Amino acid sequence: MCRADVSSHLCQLCVRNATQQLSSECSLSKQAVIWYEECMVWYSTSFIFSSVATTPSNPMKNSGNVSNPESFMRLVFLTLNQTADEASSQSSIGNNKFATKEAKNVLGISQTQTLYCLAQCTPNLSPHDCRTCLDDAIRQIQGCCEGRIGGRVLFPSCNVRYEMYPFYNVPSATPIPKLIPQTKTSHADSNLSEFPIYLSHNCTNKTFNANNSAFQTHLTKLLFNLASNATTGNKFYKADVANTVFGLFLCRDQEDLPSGLCGECVKNATHEISSKCDSFHEAIIWYSQCMLRYSYRNFFNEVETGPVFSELNTTNKDDEQNFFTMKLAKTLDQAAIQAGDSDEKYGKRTTKLNDLQTLYALAQCTQDLSIEDCKGCLGIVLGTSIPWSRLGSIGGRVLYPSCNIRFELFQFYKDNDKSGTPSSPERRKGKSRIIILIVVLASISVTLFFAAYYFLHKKARKRRAAILEDNFGRGIATLESLQFDLATIIAATNKFSDQNKIGKGGFGEVYKGILLDGSQIAVKRLSKSSKQGSNEFKNEVLLIAKLQHRNLVTLIGFCFEEEEKILIYEYVPNKSLDYFLFDSQPQKLSWSERYNIIGGIAQGILYLHEHSRLKVIHRDLKPSNVLLDECMIPKISDFGLARIVEINQDKGNTSVIVGTYGYMSPEYAMFGQFSEKSDVFSFGVMVLEIISGKKNFSSYESHRITNGLLSYVWKQWSDHTPLNTLDPDITENYSEIEVIKCIQIGLLCVQQDPDARPTMVTVASYLTSHPIELPTPQEPAFFLHGRMHENPVANESSSNQSINTSTPFSNNQMSISQFLPR
Repeated sequence: MCRADVSSHLCQLCVRNATQQLSSECSLSKQAVIWYEECMVWYSTSFIFSSVATTPSNPMKNSGNVSNPESFMRLVFLTLNQTADEASSQSSIGNNKFATKEAKNVLGISQTQTLYCLAQCTPNLSPHDCRTCLDDAIRQIQGCCEGRIGGRVLFPSCNVRYEMYPFYNVPSATPIPKLIPQTKTSHADSNLSEFPIYLSHNCTNKTFNANNSAFQTHLTKLLFNLASNATTGNKFYKADVANTVFGLFLCRDQEDLPSGLCGECVKNATHEISSKCDSFHEAIIWYSQCMLRYSYRNFFNEVETGPVFSELNTTNKDDEQNFFTMKLAKTLDQAAIQAGDSDEKYGKRTTKLNDLQTLYALAQCTQDLSIEDCKGCLGIVLGTSIPWSRLGSIGGRVLYPSCNIRFELFQFYKDNDKSGTPSSPERRKGKSRIIILIVVLASISVTLFFAAYYFLHKKARKRRAAILEDNFGRGIATLESLQFDLATIIAATNKFSDQNKIGKGGFGEVYKGILLDGSQIAVKRLSKSSKQGSNEFKNEVLLIAKLQHRNLVTLIGFCFEEEEKILIYEYVPNKSLDYFLFDSQPQKLSWSERYNIIGGIAQGILYLHEHSRLKVIHRDLKPSNVLLDECMIPKISDFGLARIVEINQDKGNTSVIVGTYGYMSPEYAMFGQFSEKSDVFSFGVMVLEIISGKKNFSSYESHRITNGLLSYVWKQWSDHTPLNTLDPDITENYSEIEVIKCIQIGLLCVQQDPDARPTMVTVASYLTSHPIELPTPQEPAFFLHGRMHENPVANESSSNQSINTSTPFSNNQMSISQFLPR
C-alpha cells in the first residue's frame, strides 16, 4: 500500500525497494512487514485480506516537547479522530481509505503554526474495520507520543501520523508557478564562500558565584584550545578547563568547505566572542560556516534550542499550503533523518523544483547528541521555528545551539552527487522509456519471486516441522509458531558481531538483536560442542513456551537450524540482579526497589509452583538468573534445569545434581531430593542477599566453606540486632518493620527442615499482609562443611543478559558459582 498522496512513479519505486529488502532480510519468514515513508509491504502465509491486523506495531515519536502538552494533545486527538472519520468513510479519496487534515490557531497553539494529521487504512478493509484499526492506532499515540510535537503509529492494516510541518502533499487550487520566489539574503554567502561570514551572537550573564578572574583565565585557555584543534582537521570538538568552563565548536562538513576554512572560521569566532561577550559567563556565536559556544555549566550531550537565530522571509497572511512549502518540508525532513542517522550528524538533500530551479537543504547537529536527540532537535526546528503557512519565499536558516537547518535555491554547499544534473529533454524521454520497462519487468519479477517463495517456503516449512518432531516429539503446533529462521537471527544480530555481544556463559553467548519491526531481543546462542546445553535447550523451549507471567522472562522464539541452537528472549535492559548487588562497583538500590524486587520474585515462583498449567521446580534460582527491566521489575530466567512435576507430587529425586552452591537446599545438595521447598530455600537465600548486599559465600576453600551469610544473619537475629544485616548503602527512607519482616521471611525459608519452610503461597501472604505475626524461625541449614568434592568448578555468567551457567556433573557433583567482576 502506498500513501495516496504520492505519485505512481514514487509508489512503484518504493514498493520495489521494499520487496527487495524483504527478500534479502526475511527470505524464510512466515510473515513480514516493512514500512517506508511512502509505502508499506506486508505478506503472510496466513490469510490476511479483509482482516484487521494491528501487530506488529511501530510507534515513532519526535523527541521534541511542546510547552502546553494538555491543550496540544487535545487538539491532536480531536484532529486525528476527524481525519480517521474521513479516511474510514465511503467518500475517502479515491476509495483509498486515506485522509489528511490541518488545524490552525486552536487551543493556544502559535498563530504561525499548523497541525498536520494523516490517517490511512488498507483499501480492503470495510469502513467499520478501518475505523476500528485507526482507533487502536490513535490510542497508541497517547502511549508513545504524549506531549511530543510529532508522532506516528504504523500497523499492517492502518497508520496515523501528526506533525507540526507539512509532511504530505495536498492538491493545490492555485496553479504551480513557473518560478518559485527566492529569498534575498542579507549576507554575502549567496555562493560557495571562501571566507568566514559572521551571522549573529548572543551573550548571557547568569547568577554565577565564582572568581571572575579565574573564570576569564580558564576561558582564555579554552578558546585557545578550541582554535588550535580547529586547525587539525576537526569539524567538531568539545573541551573544558578545570571543570569550570565548557566549550565546543561545530563546522560544516569538511567536504563542503574549502581547505582551512573551518580553522579560520573558529579562529575568527574566538576573537569575536572574546570581544563582543567580554565578562559574560555564557555566549554563542554563529558564522555561515561554523558555530562556537561556551558556558560556565556543562551542556555537553544536551539538546538546547535557545537562544535561536532565524533568517526567514515571512508574510503577515496565512496562505493555503502551496507547492514549494510541501517540497521544502519533505526535503528538510529527509535531510534531518539523514543527519540523525549519520555518525557526522550531517545531512543534505537536493530536490528539483522545475527545469530552472533546484532546492538545496542542509541539516546538522552537534556530534555529541544521540541519534534520537539529533532527530528531536531538528524536529523542533521543523515543527516550531518555521511558519510554514506564512513563508513568502524559499531561502533561509534556523540556528539552535544544538542543531541547525538551512535551505536555498542556490548551491551553498559542495554536492558530490552528479545525479542531480539536469539532462536534456531527449535524454529524459529515453530514461522515461527505460523506467517504464524496468517497472514492468520489476512487476513480473516480483510476481515470480513470490510464486517461487511460496513453494520454497512450503517445502522449508515441512522440513523444519520434521526436524522439530524428531527433536521435540509430537504435539509441536505451539513450537512451530515460535520458530525463527537462522537468516532472521543473523540479520538481527549483525551476523553475531562482537559489538552486539552482551554476555557469555557456560553454555554459549548472548547477543542483543533488533528485529525488522524494531523490537529488541536477547539472543542466546548455545555452544555447538555442549551436549548438556542441547538438553537444556530442548527443556527450556518445551517448558517456557507454556509459561507466561509478568515476573518471568518471555521466550519470543527459538532457532533449530544448521546445527545452531538459539533461544530468543525479550530484551531486558537493566542487566541481572547480581550486577546491582555484587558488582565491583554495584549500583545502589533503594529499600523500596529491593522490597518490590523481593515481592516480584516471590510472585514469579508462586506462579511456577501453583498458578501455571504446569507445576515447575526451577532448581537454579539465584540473582544472576533474575533480570530487571526498565522499571526494575524482576523477571526470572534460565529454565534449562527446571523440572515439571505432577500437580499432586510433593518431591522428586535425581542422581545428577545440578545447580549453584550457596543456593541449593541441603536435601537436594546431599541426597538429590528436590521439591517446591528447594526453590523456597533458594528464594530465602536471595532475600537475605538482597537485604544485606552480600553473597551467601564470601569465600571458599577446596574442602570447606566459611563465612556464610546465613550464619551471619542468624547470629544477628539471635542477638536481637537484625538491622545490622541491612546493606550499609541504605541509610534512609526505609521501613524497619519491612526490613525485619523480610529478614524473618528469609530465615524461615532457609530452615534445615523442608517441612518447616513456608510455601510460596504463605510467603506471598506474608509480604502483602500488614500487619501479620510470623512464626519464629529455626536455625538455618549450615551444611557442606567438609562435604565438598575436590576440584570445584567456578562457572558464573558475566552477561548483561542472563544466561544459564550451572554446570552438570556425574552423581553427587555440583558447581560453585564464583562472582567475577564485570
